[in-house]
Amino acid sequence: MKEKIKYIYFYNPNIHPKSEYEKRLNEVLKLAKRWNLKIIESKYEPEVYFRYIKGLENLGINSPRCDKCIYLLLKNTAITAKINNFNSFATTLTSSPRKVLEKINKIGKIVEQEVNVKYIETYFRKGKEYQEALKFIKEQNIYRQAYCGCIFSKIELENKRKEKIEKSKKILKEYGITNIPVFPEKLVITKENFEIFSKNFIEIIKAIQPKILYVDYFVKDKYNLKEGWNKFGNYNQKIQILKGNG
Repeated sequence: MKEKIKYIYFYNPNIHPKSEYEKRLNEVLKLAKRWNLKIIESKYEPEVYFRYIKGLENLGINSPRCDKCIYLLLKNTAITAKINNFNSFATTLTSSPRKVLEKINKIGKIVEQEVNVKYIETYFRKGKEYQEALKFIKEQNIYRQAYCGCIFSKIELENKRKEKIEKSKKILKEYGITNIPVFPEKLVITKENFEIFSKNFIEIIKAIQPKILYVDYFVKDKYNLKEGWNKFGNYNQKIQILKGNG
């Protein structure tokens, strides 16, 4: 797909705040330079987005608010393609794990009929290419946003995170744990502090959800853990074994 792309059009009036917009644009510019692609920039005009979705602000993700936003982005992209005499366009929106792919492609086809520029259907978040993309993002330290872009999705994400934190704290409290933060960068469990987690090891780890769980050989052997990703029901935990404890 990359070999067929010659131009990138960055049009995102929905992104909030402006610092987030600039951060994402900088990543696109970096990749465009790396892949020798030409950039077509647009103005940052959040007022256009707010006018367009007026009255739909509180509907939530994948609602008509999102549909209108997608239509706005794709329609503007198609018009820009036509102005520049391009014969087709596609969108990276289909790489988002938060969006409905079929809906995006359906809107793209509607825009194709209206503007008379071919829309290329994509499914960027499916298949081995998506996994390769995730690997590339990690290896190249490319910024990957945590929310869709608009202020409403940012607020919704923050509210969900608060709810998740409170839920995790409640679970931990049931096991008598009140002094361990949830969602930390790392958590270290060894034979010395294991007793705190022993009541229900798996459920406690699922509640804390550390980015990386470090364990010694005592904990590793007790729960048959391995270096790397470990599956605890529907939850995956990355584990590193502390050396020098075996």
